[in-house]
Amino acid sequence: MITKEELQERAQLVRIHEANCQIEHPTDQELAFRMATMKAIARCHDYPELRKMTLGPTPPTPAAKKS
Repeated sequence: MITKEELQERAQLVRIHEANCQIEHPTDQELAFRMATMKAIARCHDYPELRKMTLGPTPPTPAAKKS
C-alpha cells in the first residue's frame, strides 16, 4: 500500500522533471539533475534502467550492408 506522502513525493518528482525538461539549453549540471530525477522516478515505479536501449530506427547490421 502506497501512503499519501509517497504519492505526493512521486508527483513532486514528476513536476520537477517536467519543469527541468522545459529548459531549452541545459547546462551539464541541469542535465545531471534531469538524469537523477528520471532515475528516482524509475525507482519509484520499479522500472529497470534502460541506458543501453536505443530508441528510433535501428542501425543496419554489417550483414545488411553487404547486400
